[in-house]
Amino acid sequence: MTSLGIPPNAAGAATTVPVERIALHPSARASTNAAGATLLFLGPRGMSLGVLTPGVAAAVALLADRPSSEDDLHRAVLDRDGEGALLKLPALLQRLRAGGWLGTTLEVAGRPVLALRPLAPPAPLARGATAPDPATRRLSRFAVLRREGEHIVLESPLAPVAADLLDPTLAALVAALPRHDAGALPPGDARALELLSRYGLLVDPEQEDADPDRARWSPHELWFHGRTRAGRHDLPYGGTYWRAAAEPALPVVRPAFDGPTVDLPRPDPDTVRRTDPPLTEVLEGRRSVRAHDDTRPLTLAQLGEFLYRTARNRAVLHEDRQEVGDRPYPSGGRCHELELYPLVNNVVGVPPGLYHYDPRDHRLEHVADPGPAVGRLSEIARATALMSTPPQVVLLVSARFGRVMWKYQTMGYALVLKHVGVLYQTMYLVATAMGLGACGLGGGDSDLFALATGNRWEREGTVGEFLLGTVGPEPNTAVPGGPGGGRP
Repeated sequence: MTSLGIPPNAAGAATTVPVERIALHPSARASTNAAGATLLFLGPRGMSLGVLTPGVAAAVALLADRPSSEDDLHRAVLDRDGEGALLKLPALLQRLRAGGWLGTTLEVAGRPVLALRPLAPPAPLARGATAPDPATRRLSRFAVLRREGEHIVLESPLAPVAADLLDPTLAALVAALPRHDAGALPPGDARALELLSRYGLLVDPEQEDADPDRARWSPHELWFHGRTRAGRHDLPYGGTYWRAAAEPALPVVRPAFDGPTVDLPRPDPDTVRRTDPPLTEVLEGRRSVRAHDDTRPLTLAQLGEFLYRTARNRAVLHEDRQEVGDRPYPSGGRCHELELYPLVNNVVGVPPGLYHYDPRDHRLEHVADPGPAVGRLSEIARATALMSTPPQVVLLVSARFGRVMWKYQTMGYALVLKHVGVLYQTMYLVATAMGLGACGLGGGDSDLFALATGNRWEREGTVGEFLLGTVGPEPNTAVPGGPGGGRP
């Protein structure tokens, strides 16, 4: 394999000394305050460099303008401040590196082959950790390769940099690790691998797997945690309305299904207020019920009251360039992207099948009759809850992802899952107040839901499942350390 794409007959290719150039993060901004101090800003982060000499200020300007070698920076200082000021430059560069402000570009034979973009300040080296042995290092199990524009990017949620592999042969070099002839690598290859190792993209696999704090994470879960929280990336984050210029916002109420509908009874609010148990009693009595009483199944009136109290749309408003909703449970930006699909097995007054709850008109819209996909969804819910008979109702919680992702960037799906949590608690408390059995499930099959409903998986998919029915006989096993009996 040729070295980093350099033709073997190029003059001195095998011994070309790699050159490193450094630059400020491309999104960093510099300004000067009234006291003359130079300030750097990058998203929510900031740093004061103090009052700089003309030469050091010129070096900072050079870093902001283009990738520069340390020799270039030394000349900028030397030309303006003289030789005595050169000692100030290493300390400044160290501060910038430690703060995650500097990126590095590696050049071989005059061509950039690797660019390291800072994402966050480097974390301190973990106690006991050592640099990986060049003979055994390989790609971290958390690292991924993906395309960004015209380049291949190597990233890890544990790395404070993203590595742009500007030479395609570098990806092949990384994929071929471990290289037991590491000492014989050309200087450019060796330096590229050394830089990737320094920032945790290449690791000693035994050392990585021996760390219990990392071993318990699956790669996709650690990625999700790292990228949907601020601090370990430089991505746009939060309510940026990033899709507003590309497409209109989705309506707050989902377009209706074409099938027949079932009107639901509405509870009398005054009666509910008068007869409901106190909040503390409901909270202390909440438990997960995994057995339903099919001798007295749920009724249409009970299902109607439950859905009205937990998920109806109380108002449609217009703000923030989109429709927003008002429902009994909270929702970030009042997006209210969650939809309820009651899968009915045993409800007096409702034929079995899959329905969609219309939160505006308080009715059920028929989606599908019992069939292979609907039956499998019910069976998965039954098996997940360890029930001996089918649940009376499985409430499939879906999300219309575009409602959230039109406004929220980078952390939209994490916000959806928070909404599922508050909806679960709302449904638990209302079911408990009504004397019904409720049980939130931890997972389900989004592909089966797409098959049963005809929804496109990426557009609307299930993000939660919740069982509802009348309370059946169930062993009352005390929870160790809990205040009472019953399953959690």
